[in-house]
Amino acid sequence: HLLRRACFGASYAQINQAVTDGLLKTVTNLLAAKDLTKVPLPSPPVNPVYANDPDVPIGATWVSAPSGVGDNLIQQYRQNSVRAWSFELMYSEQISLREKMTLFWHNHFVTADTPDPRLEYKYLNTIRENALGNFKTLTKSMTIDPAMLLYLNGNQNTSKAPNENYARELLELFTIGKGDLAGPGDYTTFTEVDVAAIAKCLTGWKIPNLRNATNLNAVFPVAPITGLNPDHDYNDKTLSHRFNNFVVKTPLTNNKKDGIKEYEYLIDEVIFNVKKADAAKFLATKLYRYFVYYKIDSNIESEIINGLAQRLIADNFEVAGTLSLLLSSEHFYSDTAFGAMVQSPLEFIFHNIKSIGFNPPTTLSEKYAYFLDMWRNGLNFQQGYLEHPSVAGWSAYYQEPSFHEIWISSATLPLRMSLTQNYVNKTARVRNVTGTIGFDLVAYIQKFQEPSDINKLIDSIVQHLLPRPIQQNQIDALKEALLQGNPDYEWKVEYEAYVARPSNTTRMVIDTRLKRLFNLLLAMPENYLI
Repeated sequence: HLLRRACFGASYAQINQAVTDGLLKTVTNLLAAKDLTKVPLPSPPVNPVYANDPDVPIGATWVSAPSGVGDNLIQQYRQNSVRAWSFELMYSEQISLREKMTLFWHNHFVTADTPDPRLEYKYLNTIRENALGNFKTLTKSMTIDPAMLLYLNGNQNTSKAPNENYARELLELFTIGKGDLAGPGDYTTFTEVDVAAIAKCLTGWKIPNLRNATNLNAVFPVAPITGLNPDHDYNDKTLSHRFNNFVVKTPLTNNKKDGIKEYEYLIDEVIFNVKKADAAKFLATKLYRYFVYYKIDSNIESEIINGLAQRLIADNFEVAGTLSLLLSSEHFYSDTAFGAMVQSPLEFIFHNIKSIGFNPPTTLSEKYAYFLDMWRNGLNFQQGYLEHPSVAGWSAYYQEPSFHEIWISSATLPLRMSLTQNYVNKTARVRNVTGTIGFDLVAYIQKFQEPSDINKLIDSIVQHLLPRPIQQNQIDALKEALLQGNPDYEWKVEYEAYVARPSNTTRMVIDTRLKRLFNLLLAMPENYLI
């Protein structure tokens, strides 16, 4: 249950190792990536196939190369590259929370419609670097992230024409949340006065000229004579009663107003200080819904959410301790939590592929082609990585009352079923990958003890792949699918014949039986749960 919720799929061997290690060590291993000196960030994406990029040969990274603007094929291969690279990281990650938390923050600090793949990489790299780190630090980084500045018009926010898009989402979606309407322009946690004032605190930030720049950091240009940014508002900004009428003053450096530091002061001293209780509860609630369940009653709020929020505040908004507390709690392992939610598309894809143990292509071009196809599956299943439908993220994480049930529909269910069927039948095709691909079911079952015993084998497969036990009639149906009316010993004879004399003929006999079993099992409702 822990590895299903904390990782994108886990092999049988990884689960056994976690059992051997015990809960405390396994949770420690899951959080190890918070220390970048021990678990460094992954190597960047590369050019997998496009030979006409004058600045980036095949096999080299493009993330700090010139933009390639003017050649649409350069932009296309780089966009494909960062998506395929992201999905390979989800696939190849071992026992770690980094990628699951990267997805969490990607759906929290949403950006989309980014015109330059280099900015997409920079954005994802910032998230990944802080995925198990400090909420305040990540909020500050996202506030002046070029992809975010473009997405929510922060680069157009000036003292003469304040743009409130980012300021509104900073409060409503990114830090403290939006409460019930208490009056005109008053949302309990903040007011329209606060949105307007905070927008002025964030004025003056620009993104570099993407056509020529290789340093893609946001800039805060100041006039050489005055030392001031003409687009920044240096006046005092007074917040509403929801912020205790706090007055934001531009910080001073050497007795001069320093507009470049105002966004940090705003986030540290206003949002995460004056409103720290709201910010902590807001994040604690989102983490609970992401890892445990969407429904939060008064008991869970008082006993679980408030405790997580208090831990966040005590740790100065470092998230690792809070995650450890949640994933080690008795509540996380209550019977009602097992198999309680519908798997998101990415969880579904990687749980099936990683758990059963599919090995992707290894050549550079085919490897990137394969993981790009996985990205397309996610998009078709309505979880488009880097392609959120709105700034609020994917609706299954917030839309009441359905929440996770939104993932399954008359459009997406047949696509999920087709994916597993094609892998079981070894008929899956991937654009720009030679031949058909699929699971090696014979190799998979050989990982279990006594695979020749049909009853023990089915029990082991169900325990590994499904989140909770199934009914006896389902077990009987699985057994019938494999045996086709034959007695139990028939499987034992055929399996042992293959082990004693491996050949295409003896293998085909048991492989055919396994295909029937897995086609039925992976289509069961329980396989869509987590």
